[in-house]
Amino acid sequence: MSLTKKGLDEGSPSVTQSACYFCNDSFEKGCLQNHLKKCGSILEQCPLRCGAWIQRKHRETHVKDCPQMQKRTSKSSTYARLSDPAPADIITVKKHTWKPEPPPLDDCVKYLEKEVASMNSVLTEGFRHRDVQDTELETLRSKLVLVEEQCQHFLSTLMSLRASVDDEAERSANWAAQFKHDLANVQLALQELQSQQLTTAMRLESTVSSLVHEQHERELLEQALTQHDARIRTVHKLEEVISYIKESVEEERLVNAESRAALEQELFEAKRSSEQLSQLASLRVQLQNATPERPTIDRLAVLEVATADARAESEEQKARVENISRDLRALTKSYLKMRTELIDFQSRVNFENHETGSDTGHFIWRIENFTARMKESKENDTVLSSPLFRTSKYGYTLKAEVQLNGIGKWKGRHITCTVRLVNSMYDALLEWPCDLGINIVLKDQPNNRSQAMDIVKSLQIRRKSSSKRHDYDEVGDNKTRSNEQLDKSLLQLKRQYIFIPHTSLDKFEYIKNDVMFLEFIVNK
Repeated sequence: MSLTKKGLDEGSPSVTQSACYFCNDSFEKGCLQNHLKKCGSILEQCPLRCGAWIQRKHRETHVKDCPQMQKRTSKSSTYARLSDPAPADIITVKKHTWKPEPPPLDDCVKYLEKEVASMNSVLTEGFRHRDVQDTELETLRSKLVLVEEQCQHFLSTLMSLRASVDDEAERSANWAAQFKHDLANVQLALQELQSQQLTTAMRLESTVSSLVHEQHERELLEQALTQHDARIRTVHKLEEVISYIKESVEEERLVNAESRAALEQELFEAKRSSEQLSQLASLRVQLQNATPERPTIDRLAVLEVATADARAESEEQKARVENISRDLRALTKSYLKMRTELIDFQSRVNFENHETGSDTGHFIWRIENFTARMKESKENDTVLSSPLFRTSKYGYTLKAEVQLNGIGKWKGRHITCTVRLVNSMYDALLEWPCDLGINIVLKDQPNNRSQAMDIVKSLQIRRKSSSKRHDYDEVGDNKTRSNEQLDKSLLQLKRQYIFIPHTSLDKFEYIKNDVMFLEFIVNK
């Protein structure tokens, strides 16, 4: 059994052994160094300095038989001084290898006999063990065949397992690639989510700031409401005044209609008188061309007298018509002015309605029924007023005025527009004098907004204080004005109005579906 084990150990490449240089015993590589520290076959010098080299295992025996030990015991207790010369026998000692004295021959023979007997017994025991080992080798061979068969089966199984492992590895690689792709998608989604969270946080911050701003505005509004409550009764009274103004305007309109009817009747009579005069003139020419007889001359004198009377009456009718026309123009202007004031008052009352204006300094005015309004402007010099709008929440209050048919020397050829400051309840909190720059934009309305060709004009508004009204000169047909006054008035109008030619309206789609848009942008 030990031989089998030794053969297996020798056949196995995993065990490495090394032989000792002194005793030739085999040891594992890691244990050889520890053995050399204790090996009894290593030569060492005699500790008594006799010059002999002895093995470690015979050290004690040599010390007993060492001649130096015998000399030490034979000498007296008095030693020579260190300065005395050394003895001759010590000087003549030579280095040699000591060996123990051989035992007697009889003892060696007996020892050898015993050893031979033990070797015989060992050999018989070895033969017996050899037979046992042969049988064990046969069984081991059969087991090795079985092991080889099992190894073949194991190898085939291992190959199949390796193939399945390769398949599984390929599948795992595919899964890993899919996982990486999904992980990249998840990371992208996470980044988008983080950006959305950041956007949401920014919106929340803006919302919080807006809430704080709204809270501040609410406090201001509460203060304003305390003042507004005191003005509610005044508003009710103003509504009564509005109804009264409406009734007055209706009465004025009826009076103007009656006056217009009377004027039309007088104009008809004046036309008939002018026709009669033309007939008389033609008759006079015919009489002058006829034969000069006495009755004809008398009739011609009568006709001349009648013609003079008719001319005098026509002059009176003409003067009367001019007076009525002047009164009618004055009534029309007062009616339009009253209607404009009524519109301004209604806009001021309804200013809190966001559909009628804005409080951001940016306002777009939609003017509908452009054709009808242009016709009315040509007939009655109508002024269109926009809803009120403000430069900020509690800023300056403004309104726009448009004359579609123009004013002054631009009448009939241009659209004139201006912006005016209106008194408001917050004027005491604003900075005066006021100086505002406003851009007025006539909006183009193409289907493709990127191709729009808007007309942009600039206007400067100046006002010294909130109590001073924004006065301006109106240029009419007053022939008594001097040329210098007219030039100053025209210069003032150029500073207060912007002018858009009527010919520009047909170039692009500034008027579409009978609607025009004007945009007002306050430069802050």
